[in-house]
Amino acid sequence: MKHILPSVALLIGLGGCAFNSVQQLSTDTFQVSVTSAPICGRDGASKVSQQIAAIETIKRGRDRFLIVNAQSGSEFGGFAAGVPLSRGQQSIIVKTPAEEEPDFARALSARQILGPDWQSIVARGAPGTC
Repeated sequence: MKHILPSVALLIGLGGCAFNSVQQLSTDTFQVSVTSAPICGRDGASKVSQQIAAIETIKRGRDRFLIVNAQSGSEFGGFAAGVPLSRGQQSIIVKTPAEEEPDFARALSARQILGPDWQSIVARGAPGTC
């Protein structure tokens, strides 16, 4: 039991974090980079990056966005109970087309991605976990 508790504490400590950055690339394009906790994996990093894209789209005064490029991977995140853990990574390039642009019709709705509570999610900002 003594050997299990430190491993559980490590998993809990690694389980709740997603680190991210947003970089403006042009007036209508930005990059979102996310590294998620080992427990989240690549799917968690992907989910968080899409949520951040939706939040940033709304903050920029737009309603829709396109993911024009995506890259994913993983990095070593440590060990728990002798098992190697990896952190999920996701980097996406996001374009926010204006309503009059042809790409607008096929773009994702930022509000739909975030759900009915989108206003409070935007106010809180980027999620800290998957």
